[in-house]
Amino acid sequence: MRTSFGTILVVLGFLLAAPAVAAYALVGEVTDEQSYLAAVTPLADDPDIQQAVATQINDALTPKVPEAAQDLVRQSVDGFVASDDFKQLWLNVNKEAHPEVLAMLRGEQTGSLSVQDDAIVLNLGDVAAQLKQRMIAEGVPLADQIPAIDASVQLISRPAVRQLVPAFDLLETLSVLLPVLAVIFLLGGVLLSARRGRTMVVGGIGLVVMMLLLVLFVFIARSQVAAQSSQPELAGAFYDALTNEVMIIAWIVCAVGGVAVVAGGFLAAAQTRRMAAAARPRRAPVDARSPRQFGR
Repeated sequence: MRTSFGTILVVLGFLLAAPAVAAYALVGEVTDEQSYLAAVTPLADDPDIQQAVATQINDALTPKVPEAAQDLVRQSVDGFVASDDFKQLWLNVNKEAHPEVLAMLRGEQTGSLSVQDDAIVLNLGDVAAQLKQRMIAEGVPLADQIPAIDASVQLISRPAVRQLVPAFDLLETLSVLLPVLAVIFLLGGVLLSARRGRTMVVGGIGLVVMMLLLVLFVFIARSQVAAQSSQPELAGAFYDALTNEVMIIAWIVCAVGGVAVVAGGFLAAAQTRRMAAAARPRRAPVDARSPRQFGR
């Protein structure tokens, strides 16, 4: 009876493990400003991000500069998005956008993030303004006469966001409770079971299966988010940045469950069998010279 009840608790524990990992990692990555910036700042070095920003700014600038200066402008733009100045500005833009990212996931958005043509876009007005000053310093003809431009980069389509909003709200609510419950169920089930080795093996295999399913779900969701964006490379890059910790923790739990827990379960089960065999009473050997042997 103890073993059955313990196994039920372990099953509940590993079933909760996948949503627990997703809630803990994703909510922490998005809601904490430092974690969010640490995730998205390296995207400034991503060629797809640089190309998208350069394309949007060039498209906004080209109609506003003389044809003779357009090549110089494009060179300045390309050089700027590959510079340290762009990396710092990218950090500042995303720092300002972070509160709006949270508001958007919770159902509202304002400021740097806005909805255009059924998509969430990141306003690059500050990037364009700094680029203008850079072109003036580089001596690009008529750069000082370039008016303010409106440039933006699409991050993710609104239909995809609408799918994420309720899920994120639920994960945010359960981000602390789910991991605690999963650990309590797993440990409690093993401690309660009379056959702890076997119960550990069941729990370890269950953790591996659930983590692999979580990795598969994250991969499938990425393809859907990217497919619903007009710039799938950009949407995919942001998605990867914000789900990277989920994937790391999932693989760690998978390794722990597959190696440590299952191996420990087999060792514990083997030790239990040896102890049971040692405790089993042995028959006393029959003396061949005993009188009973000869019917006396």
